[in-house]
Amino acid sequence: MPRDPNGSGSDLSRRQYAQILAGLSAAGLAGCPSGSGGGDTPTDGGGGGEDTQTDAGGDGGDTPTESDDGGSETATASQAVTDTVRVAVNNSPDVFNWNPWTPQDNTYGDNWMSELNGLNNVHTKTNAYSGTTVPTPHKPDHEEVELMTWIEEWTVNEPYDWRHHLDDRASFWNGDPYDAPTLVQHNHTAWFFNGNKYTEGATFNEEAEDQWTRHGWFDKGTVPEQDPNPVAKPIIEAQAKGLLFNPPLHTDFTDPYHEQFQDASSAEEVSSVSDELASDRVSLQRIAVEEGEGWGSGMYVLRNMDDVGSESMVLRKDDDHPNAGHTNVENVEIFWADASRRQTLASNGSIDFNGGAVTPSSDFNREMLPDHMQELTRWLNATLGTQWLMNWHNPHLQRLWVRRALVEAVDWNAVVANGWGEETGQTTSYDTFLMDSENESTFSEEFLDSLHTYSRDQNLENANQYMRNAGYSKQGGQWVDPNGNQATIDLTAQSGNSSYVQAAQTIRANLANWGFGVNFSTPGFSTWSDSLNPEGSGLNYDTSLFWSDTATIFGKYNDRGAWWGEALLGGSPTAGSVFRLTEEDDRDTQNKPVHVQLPEEVGSIEAPDEAGINPDLENGREVDMFEVVQAIREPGASQEEVLELYRTCAQYYNYYLPDFVFAQSLSGTWGNVRDLEWPGDGARALDYARNVNMPIGTTLTGLTQASTDTDYEPPE
Repeated sequence: MPRDPNGSGSDLSRRQYAQILAGLSAAGLAGCPSGSGGGDTPTDGGGGGEDTQTDAGGDGGDTPTESDDGGSETATASQAVTDTVRVAVNNSPDVFNWNPWTPQDNTYGDNWMSELNGLNNVHTKTNAYSGTTVPTPHKPDHEEVELMTWIEEWTVNEPYDWRHHLDDRASFWNGDPYDAPTLVQHNHTAWFFNGNKYTEGATFNEEAEDQWTRHGWFDKGTVPEQDPNPVAKPIIEAQAKGLLFNPPLHTDFTDPYHEQFQDASSAEEVSSVSDELASDRVSLQRIAVEEGEGWGSGMYVLRNMDDVGSESMVLRKDDDHPNAGHTNVENVEIFWADASRRQTLASNGSIDFNGGAVTPSSDFNREMLPDHMQELTRWLNATLGTQWLMNWHNPHLQRLWVRRALVEAVDWNAVVANGWGEETGQTTSYDTFLMDSENESTFSEEFLDSLHTYSRDQNLENANQYMRNAGYSKQGGQWVDPNGNQATIDLTAQSGNSSYVQAAQTIRANLANWGFGVNFSTPGFSTWSDSLNPEGSGLNYDTSLFWSDTATIFGKYNDRGAWWGEALLGGSPTAGSVFRLTEEDDRDTQNKPVHVQLPEEVGSIEAPDEAGINPDLENGREVDMFEVVQAIREPGASQEEVLELYRTCAQYYNYYLPDFVFAQSLSGTWGNVRDLEWPGDGARALDYARNVNMPIGTTLTGLTQASTDTDYEPPE
């Protein structure tokens, strides 16, 4: 994994990143295997979160207020019908390993056993931190509760520095402080593990300023070969707000490796320590309180191995935790379940709380769920959708008119309907690389109306004309290029996501019936993700369905050479690391041009016949897209100047159509309405998630509530 230019060591592997979107697989447009636990996402090489889900505000998140009860009362004096919430995680006790640096990631479930970093509001993109007060109309003894999370507040000092101020009540299960030195040492260990010690210009940009303050900064040019990296206020705030980092392991685990890394006198010695670290398993027995070290954190505790079985494990509530008084749910039972077993458990009524909208086309539909398992809430993902990736190394996809023709030849409304259904997916309205809500909150109506819109219904008249513009013709019903070669592309869809597979089959059918050859395959997750990875063997795909998930506009309008997050531009095909473009690059990792011409008129798609990768336009203006995306991140620009840079990025996408973002998603959560009490849809108590995992966020804050009767309304 490449060095994080922010100098953070909070590394997250692609498998760990898969966890965050896996929770959405059943409900919407994510592309990872369904059934994984909710996890984290890598950012710039593994840093703290500037390209990922972040707080859109600048005040440190939801405003904390004082709670009348302070969370000290018992949840209810009445007898509850259950004392347990049952959930599912894609793991098993035989392979569980909390060590995040192993070749095979088996950490799934760790986020149920670690303190909440903070909470994501699924509706507003803001974050909530310790001290946030939430109304709880579903709780008989609490009108509201004050939530405890690890991060209490964040601050920034432009243009380099940011800080996390942690809640000093946080502790490991064994009573040791869950503090800033623990997190910083964990991240420093990760920084060493990733080979940064002997990388020129690399510095570890974190420190524990005091026991409860984590201080981080962007590169300041403090060592040779390192350029200062001052950043604009929105970027540094996004870093400060970031919640998407691994829960740290106890210093008793990281101490010996951290010391060995510090003492290593060569890259070979660092590699040897890394190998040793990667082989050190942190099993459930090792983290349990009685038999092990008590290395977990958070409200629900693995007390002993008697609570671990082959089917499930039980976590017990720590009554001393600040959130414990909010709830009468004493236990969390975690079933070990892959996607298939999760389906079985859900149909049997054995899961009480799970991500996913309940729709006819979802993995958890009304017919398969018992009547007392019902959808609790549903929301439109403001930043999450699906795109059709196009690799410009393919000779057909290098041609501007061919890319446009392919998009016009497909019925995208049918693609979304067949892949996700009208209840959980809808086509985008604008072609800017952004989701509709991002477009409408960023650009003026006049600008959006001026852009070109590619057809969402199949438009074969346009498609045929664009192919003729590209110099193609039909022979025997099949399109051929100017040299007589049959037009064919590969199309892949990750096999673990039925929505992707069904959507891709619709694309293939549309193109094949039109006379454009498509070789369709459904590789497994590992093979599929490897084919998209610009590192190693490089890009081994033509087209593929992929998530569009970066949660900030400056994160989307960016350069990034990483398989897990598609930005407007890719990374460098020439530098030592593919992660970022350099000033010397004329093309990115996907062969897209960096120095381009754009029409003077926004919305114009005029181009010469047989236009290739970088056409010479009759009325074009020269634009260096690398300079544009860099300027977005630099300090000092006014709001209008940044908006003009955004408009340039939107026009670049609108004209060149490097990929095609075609769908946006709806997500939801369902649960047991017979044995548990829930606030109504729209209540703030159903706003919060750990990353995108609402069951974890709701449960670990004590917002869950067991019912005192078994009455419920039947599903509609």
